[in-house]
Amino acid sequence: MTVGTDHMADLRQVLVQQYLLHEVEHHALEAGSGREHPPRVPVAHGLIDIYKCLHQGEFGVGHIIDQSEGFKLRLRQEMLEGAVPESLREPAVESLATDDRVLRVNLRALRTAFCDDAGRAADELAQVCIESAHVIRGVNTRFFDSLDAFMMLNRSGDIALGGHVFAFPSEWVETFLIELRELMRRIRQVPVLSHSESYRRLNRPAYRVVARSVLEASPLACILEK
Repeated sequence: MTVGTDHMADLRQVLVQQYLLHEVEHHALEAGSGREHPPRVPVAHGLIDIYKCLHQGEFGVGHIIDQSEGFKLRLRQEMLEGAVPESLREPAVESLATDDRVLRVNLRALRTAFCDDAGRAADELAQVCIESAHVIRGVNTRFFDSLDAFMMLNRSGDIALGGHVFAFPSEWVETFLIELRELMRRIRQVPVLSHSESYRRLNRPAYRVVARSVLEASPLACILEK
């Protein structure tokens, strides 16, 4: 496999951000520097969650928008009934792609930003999602390059925060990728996978995936500054 050094560095930043936002809070970490501590196996992420992050960063989530009005209704309901703000630390957006072109918009943070008109914000976000589905076009080979890059970063211990390396056992990753390619061979497409139970339980994800270019041109563009 051949993965460019620039792509490796950019992907590392995406993964470090994900661990910073959704992993480190679930560990009791001592301050450190370098690699003085043994690697930490992620507890709030499974390999399936890393896969999902990279898959969304490449392909978006156009597959969930089956019918526009139904999609809008479900988003509005989740926004108004389920996305109760919990922490001011949660960012409004997270980058999922090495070129920053695909983002997750966190519904709890969006509701906080538009507390006076959360319903309108939900409707605007639904429109951004629908338009994004026509903008984001993934490339299979680039996606599998990202998976290979993750395998190498994980194996070499290059995903680190505050002197702590976060890494899955290498054999887990290798087995996961072998099984993934076998599944892809059988179904003849890149599979769409759901978050792990541990990720859902510990992080309570509530978000939608959008194209940055569409969000920038929308009435919700202000959240990019938060």
